[in-house]
Amino acid sequence: MDSFAKVAGALIFKSLLTSPWRAGVIPAILTFFLTVFAFGHEPSPVFFRTQDSDSWVTHSIHVQRRYRRVLVVNTTGESPKHLSISSVDLNSRTNVNGASREYRVNQTFKTLQEAADAAEGGDLVAVMPGHYTGFVLEEKPTAADERYIHFKAMGESGDVVIDQPSRVPDWMILLRATHHVVIQGFNIAGSNGPGIEPSGPRAGIMLDGDFSKTGKQTHHIVIVGNFSHNHRKWGLHSRDTHTVLMQDNLFARSAVEHSAYVSDGSDNYVIRRNVFFGSASGGLQCNLDSVSSFHDLIKNAELKNYPKEEPTRAWAVGLMKLATEEFGENNFPDGRGTNFIIEENVMNENGRVGGGSLNLAGLQDSLIQNNLIYNNLNHGIAQWNDQNPYDQAYVEPGPSSPDQVKGPDDLPLWGCHGNIVRNNTVLMNNHDRAAMQARNGSWGTKMRNNIFINDQANSIEIYDTSVYRLDSSFNVANAVTYHSSAGDDAVKDMPPSLKALATQLPEGPNTISAITQKKAAPEFVRYSNESWVIIEGKWWRLNPNRPDLRPRPDSKLFANWGDAKNLAAHDLAGNQRTGASLGALAPAASVTQ
Repeated sequence: MDSFAKVAGALIFKSLLTSPWRAGVIPAILTFFLTVFAFGHEPSPVFFRTQDSDSWVTHSIHVQRRYRRVLVVNTTGESPKHLSISSVDLNSRTNVNGASREYRVNQTFKTLQEAADAAEGGDLVAVMPGHYTGFVLEEKPTAADERYIHFKAMGESGDVVIDQPSRVPDWMILLRATHHVVIQGFNIAGSNGPGIEPSGPRAGIMLDGDFSKTGKQTHHIVIVGNFSHNHRKWGLHSRDTHTVLMQDNLFARSAVEHSAYVSDGSDNYVIRRNVFFGSASGGLQCNLDSVSSFHDLIKNAELKNYPKEEPTRAWAVGLMKLATEEFGENNFPDGRGTNFIIEENVMNENGRVGGGSLNLAGLQDSLIQNNLIYNNLNHGIAQWNDQNPYDQAYVEPGPSSPDQVKGPDDLPLWGCHGNIVRNNTVLMNNHDRAAMQARNGSWGTKMRNNIFINDQANSIEIYDTSVYRLDSSFNVANAVTYHSSAGDDAVKDMPPSLKALATQLPEGPNTISAITQKKAAPEFVRYSNESWVIIEGKWWRLNPNRPDLRPRPDSKLFANWGDAKNLAAHDLAGNQRTGASLGALAPAASVTQ
């Protein structure tokens, strides 16, 4: 940092120390400037690691209980003098709106963009019922823990509609290189539908560090209770991000790609209690995308002298090493995502053009549990490495004997490593797809208490580069298959000797096999392929005729069996599991016919 910047920083600090508003926002500004002027970059984030998403929220997301100011947005330019505003309880399963407090309205705006420009850390932006153009929010140094900028839709569900793009026409809401923001309760409505040529903004919500230009990541973001639908590509997209909570949203009917798409080396997410519905490709796509990450990373001015790209592991590893030295660990897009909890979500009616209902590429050391995936047309849960060029020499040809795999260094780097996959229910009937797939270096998967049923050939599909340290027990499946990649997307059988690399294979006495949906159907309280949600008018509701996929208490297949030591503590509905149980939903205590 040059001497001018240091002097400027000192002057700013001095002026802040004498500012009359120092008590509210000065700690955040001081932290920000101390970091930037002394070190050049924000400090490396430290992620709280747990298998309890409530604990993650408690430790990672600190939204204030009382707002500094209330800014009102109303298309008429009018607003009441006072508003009753509830606090946020993100760990409540029934209502995130906590106790209410009366606030004086400080300012009123006609547009979301005007309010976004004026907002500072600790503010509530209360948006009154009406139709709005979207907004862009960029760096706000005053935002921090206990000083989130909270955009909240007022009125009944669906009363606040964002149906025109922001000033950046690809996005309705764009959070660019910013942090500590809550987006709550909006109907973010695209204009795409059956028989309409896809058009309009690419996504309803975009979280973008834009690292190549800013050297920053977008972080500490809460996306809660929104309905983002009918967009050209995605209900939500993110890149260059960390510490994000996506909760209780419906992402639906994306015309070209996925209901939601997390990408480019993003880390430290909790994605829970959402519905991903009716989109062309994936339901939830967590493709951390090494190629896109490194193309973005190397454009940063501080890495401009690094050698031109070569499609080799050595080039990619060298770039990551240099970036870690320059920016700090987990502080740049590295093509991998760590410390995710993906739980209690429903993926339904996605995939008419392919992909995976829960498609994971480069996701590592994460927890995937209590997800219900049914009546989709693509893969169920897919783990792979996005066929990136840096891993290619380690994928094709893969190992042909166990002695070729001494450890992780002999396998692809950007697959899905060390994930726990437990108590998920996947029901499908898709040719050339799998209910659970691990390929392209997705090794070390621990699978417990899952129902993985595909009526076609592949319920569980394991590839040669992914059998290393595979630990699978107490799962229900139809067929288990083992493959090696033969190039050009062709497959052949995996050499049997490679099975010795597994800790526990998905076969034998701790796997129930040869189970189809027809055999499984009577074991559930109410089996069907009815839609999970009904979209009507300005909002959506749960379909009263949706399937009830709790195992019957007397089920010979699903009841009183499983690994009680490696069990999700609660189920998809939030019910505590009291004993060994399979799938996303614990057995019904009683069944009413």
